[in-house]
Amino acid sequence: MHHHGSELEKTDSRPFERKGTTKDDTVFEFPKPTELAGSIPLRTIVSNYISAPNQRIVPAQQLYMILGRLRCLLHAIERYNEGVVTRPSMFLQYWRPRTLEQLSGFGFQARDDGPLSIVGLRELIQELEALYDDEIGSARRFIEGGLITFEGLGELYQPGTTFQTTTALGGAAAAFLVTDYYYEEHRALLGMQKTFHVSMQFVASMGDHFTLVSFTEVLSSWTGVRARPLSSLAYLPVDPVAHQDLQNRGEMYARYGVGGAKFLAYAPHTFFIHKTSSFGGQSNSTLAKPRSSQLPSGGRIMIDVARASNMGYQAATGADEPTLALSNATGLHKRWQNRKTTKSAPVPDTLSIWDTVPSEMALYCWPALAGFSFTAKAWGQVLVEGLETVIFRDEAFENLVLAEERKQLIRALVRFGASSGVDDLVGGKSGSSIFLLHGPPGVGKTLTAEAIAELLHLPLYIVTMGELGATAQSLEHRLGEVLELCSEWNALVLLDEADIFVEKRTSSDLTRNAMVCVMLRLLEYHPGILFLTTNRVRALDPAVESRVTVALRYEPLSFNARVQIWETLLGRTSLSRGTDVDVAKLGEYVMNGREIKNVVRLSVALATERLSEALTQQILEETLRTTFLGRQEMIEACVD
Repeated sequence: MHHHGSELEKTDSRPFERKGTTKDDTVFEFPKPTELAGSIPLRTIVSNYISAPNQRIVPAQQLYMILGRLRCLLHAIERYNEGVVTRPSMFLQYWRPRTLEQLSGFGFQARDDGPLSIVGLRELIQELEALYDDEIGSARRFIEGGLITFEGLGELYQPGTTFQTTTALGGAAAAFLVTDYYYEEHRALLGMQKTFHVSMQFVASMGDHFTLVSFTEVLSSWTGVRARPLSSLAYLPVDPVAHQDLQNRGEMYARYGVGGAKFLAYAPHTFFIHKTSSFGGQSNSTLAKPRSSQLPSGGRIMIDVARASNMGYQAATGADEPTLALSNATGLHKRWQNRKTTKSAPVPDTLSIWDTVPSEMALYCWPALAGFSFTAKAWGQVLVEGLETVIFRDEAFENLVLAEERKQLIRALVRFGASSGVDDLVGGKSGSSIFLLHGPPGVGKTLTAEAIAELLHLPLYIVTMGELGATAQSLEHRLGEVLELCSEWNALVLLDEADIFVEKRTSSDLTRNAMVCVMLRLLEYHPGILFLTTNRVRALDPAVESRVTVALRYEPLSFNARVQIWETLLGRTSLSRGTDVDVAKLGEYVMNGREIKNVVRLSVALATERLSEALTQQILEETLRTTFLGRQEMIEACVD
């Protein structure tokens, strides 16, 4: 480098000096820094990055390995300086804390919000890029041709670029922001081993707010073919088409991720059940099993990240770096939360606490949220892209085969029963309603509960007594858990097959007595609407009777009721209804509603298989005959 005389005297104020002629013998000399207010000496940064305190002379090769770190730092400072005047949310929530935290690692405390400068940083990068022009050019050409070499990774992962990977959640993509990257060399058994490190960040909900999660991937140099296809990398640049989808998905994540529980519907194949969470299932599964499995059906879910995390469920599965980082962040956050309640604990440096996600960061939101599926009766993860608002079937209640005055009574009870204002004299007992629905199977008991939930636009949690265990202890634990969730989420509860609970007890049956006592105590303080269904009520237990708000008896379906059910169900199928369909004739078969539903379902399958456009009387009767014949044979087999 040529210097004019006038500049020579000022050598000391230059941030670095380059010496040497060939690439291999080039070194950079960093003079002892002069104390300049508001500026960070380059030497401090370089020493920190190469982990050699206060080193004055650094070989070019060593600097080339940390070129990515220098670029990322410059990128952060440029973003910081852009935002310092206009102070957009992206600056306040992201660039300012990130850059200042990074600089505090060099022992620099920004005194005010003025622009930052690191004298010589840009020039050092330019010198290195010029010196290694061949390597950089070659790497970029490979990348343009869809190939990557280990040496070229530093040109692929650029500061502030977005990369995506396929997660263990059904292959959903997750996007990450590149924050730092560099090469490192260490001695290994077979000489020097070179690794490439890239750090990335994404946004995740912690329940009451969002946080940034960082992780680092390490790639070892590969042997064999030098250039590999780019597609062989785990993290790939986001293509522009996916960009908009990820942005939209992230905005949904930001909407549903905090601010209390949200009741939503999810599409088929987007819910992953947490292996250990299915209700009351203490699975003694081997480690080999995956932590979560994908469910084919759609359903309804309560997104509740805070509660899920308290119960130890999170929205990730697998053992990849981002998932582990998410677990760690959740743990850290939980500890901070617990301390926060005792005294105002400062937020640890490693946690960023956001109430909202800046739109520039929406792209980096995690692809899944934790929640409880009412359909699967289990906690798990749901893909954000599968979420949609619940469409309540308001007509379900109208379609119930119930006498009109009964419907009016039920409607009045559920709408105003809970807010009657007449509280129990003992504090804490609330205006809950308990419905006892009794009658033979398939006459609309469960449907009534479902229809009421639709009418009120609330979730319904259906539990069969069998799931609650066979001892008073397990019943208390499991039913307590269900009722707690349901009162928290304002959900209706249906206890199906509650026979053991409503029939008169004998003094000898100790287990059952204990179970009924537990049950009554739990129901007494449950604030919501609860349904009990049973097939038989010969004699109602007086203790239960006094607590039931209304008991509805369902008779076996009359001819008219059956005709109405045929009408309703045939109107709901995907096929058109044949002109010859005679519901009066179908109604003559003595069946319950569930059986009619099955016949319609089977007939649709049969018609579809025969490529018939319409559901004809012939197909319906054929199905009826087969199912009736089958049932007759079953009954005879039992009698024999």
